[in-house]
Amino acid sequence: MLTVHGRSRLRSVCGLMLCMLGLLAPVRIVAQSAAPTVPSEPNSAIGPKAQNAGSAALTQLDGCLTTSDGLMPKLTLFHSRRIYRLEAKPMLLTERPLLFANNVNALVHVTGYLGPSADMYDPDHSPVFIVATVDRLAPTCDVRVSLAQLKKQSEKPPVAAAAASSSTAAQAKPAVVVDMTGSLLVFEPSVIEIKAGQTVVWKNSSREVHTVTADPSQATNPQDVELPEGAQRFDSGFLNPTHNYEHTFRTPGTYRYVCTLHEVQRMIGQIIVKP
Repeated sequence: MLTVHGRSRLRSVCGLMLCMLGLLAPVRIVAQSAAPTVPSEPNSAIGPKAQNAGSAALTQLDGCLTTSDGLMPKLTLFHSRRIYRLEAKPMLLTERPLLFANNVNALVHVTGYLGPSADMYDPDHSPVFIVATVDRLAPTCDVRVSLAQLKKQSEKPPVAAAAASSSTAAQAKPAVVVDMTGSLLVFEPSVIEIKAGQTVVWKNSSREVHTVTADPSQATNPQDVELPEGAQRFDSGFLNPTHNYEHTFRTPGTYRYVCTLHEVQRMIGQIIVKP
């Protein structure tokens, strides 16, 4: 049996050990809490996914390209009622400002990708398609052949294509320019005569916004607009200062067109297309 003195020494030793354990325990807890603070692992897994999201292959669509006042250009899929609203990818219209205007009422092949949301201004809330390229398959939407045939016709051998291009360039007439200048609110010249197949370019040199519209449904007075039988309507939409619009006339006859913004001021032009 322990003596009184022995018991006292035992109590002192036990008390000392408990104190030492109490001091060591917080150190172990701090070490454990400090271990998982390395941020590199979670962040490194996000990078490749974000990069891959923007590298998807372009989608291809074929259809009729039309425009309507106040809305984005519309693509109706070939032999389908499916409609997309077209929006050019960033900087595309800066490089090719007449990209859509030159293909109105034509059958086209477009590449691009589906936009993040539908067109909120479209009554049917059609999906938005972001356009990267536009290629014309046929000058009109009223075609009776298959898309495969149209695409095969457009794929000419390089030598034949070069020869056809050279021949076309030799036969092509220079474009005729109509100016919209100053504050007179006129097309200058107001009456021009061209050959079928020639192109007319309208240049907005004024400080006003204008349109070049050969569509009776958009004119204040439908009688101010005249089109030959079989000719397609055309409309530039709003042309801001320094912007241009061009249209190639293939159907002979007399065309009368207006600026819808200044028609009441008699801003009306006439084009006589000879065969």
